[in-house]
Amino acid sequence: MINTIMQQLSISATQFGVLASMYYYGYAGMQLPIAFVMGRWEMRTILCGSALLCALGLSILTYTHQLYLAMGAQFLIGSGAAAGFLCTAEAISLWFPKERYGQVMGISVALGLLGAVYGGQPIQGLLDAYHWQYVAWGISGIGCVIAIAALCLPSSIKSHTHASGHTTEFHHVFKNPMLIALAVANLLMVGVLEGFADVWAGPFLIESYGLSAAKAAGVASWIFKGMMLGSPILCFLAKYLGNYTIIIACGAGMSGAFFTLLYSAVPSWSLPLWFSILGVGCCYQVLVFVAARDWCPSYRLSAGIAFLNAVNMLGGAFFHPIIGFFIDDMKSSYTLLTTYRYALSVVPVCAIIGTVMVAFIAIYYRRKLR
Repeated sequence: MINTIMQQLSISATQFGVLASMYYYGYAGMQLPIAFVMGRWEMRTILCGSALLCALGLSILTYTHQLYLAMGAQFLIGSGAAAGFLCTAEAISLWFPKERYGQVMGISVALGLLGAVYGGQPIQGLLDAYHWQYVAWGISGIGCVIAIAALCLPSSIKSHTHASGHTTEFHHVFKNPMLIALAVANLLMVGVLEGFADVWAGPFLIESYGLSAAKAAGVASWIFKGMMLGSPILCFLAKYLGNYTIIIACGAGMSGAFFTLLYSAVPSWSLPLWFSILGVGCCYQVLVFVAARDWCPSYRLSAGIAFLNAVNMLGGAFFHPIIGFFIDDMKSSYTLLTTYRYALSVVPVCAIIGTVMVAFIAIYYRRKLR
């Protein structure tokens, strides 16, 4: 949808990067407010309102020709989407045994990624057959159906065991240096998913391998399929090898695979395999949320996860404008393929830095246990 939206709004790649980042500002900005009201409002009410916000934002984005109105619509979509993961994490903590937290989280993330998979090639197939505005209206309608379905969920207030005073202690989260370091590392490593898979993978594949838009979307969706496969498996392995060991392995593998895709002419038939490797590497995110339990007492876990997820989603706001800026800045001096390679190199470089930070956090945690 990049070229279509850029033409509709008459904007540059840099401006598109800013537009895309507004989703992440909305998502990140709503994390702590949602965590604050989680124990006071019914989870089903929060999810219903959030789905309606997503539908409203997409409806506005579909027809506007004004950049600032489109940015507001993106912000609404991000704000609405913010509740999905938090409510899932809260439901797991309320309705499943503590020792199953990591495993159920992995399965839940795998199921949630179906949305990202169907947002790729299947949506591209609909776009090829119908006008994109009709497709967008259909998705908005599905959002309204989800809002109604959310009201059928069981009550969360009756099951809530958190002490009322504890759920608001967000200031303790901001005073926790190791949780902050883990959040920053998470942000630096998230570029493959939020800086590449979300937006720039399709254009890169079209330019680098001459794929059609539909095939490029299908290949890009293998990142999410890799995450679906890897989330439960890596959560199982982390139970025996440790969360930090698996996170470090994911970061190293993800960075190596990304550099290979950028600078080596891998055969086209192997692209799904390489993108699956990237997806498995992106599963480190699930383990970061599980690792939050190392630095937060149970009654502050919701606030800790909300903080981690907020900083994590700011990764999209961090990477998209930077990539867009480099593309605009270099495309007059280099071929478009070389421009994409250089601009996207920021993703694995940041991932390596984040991985090194996790290694130091792991060392500190092991000393703390002695």
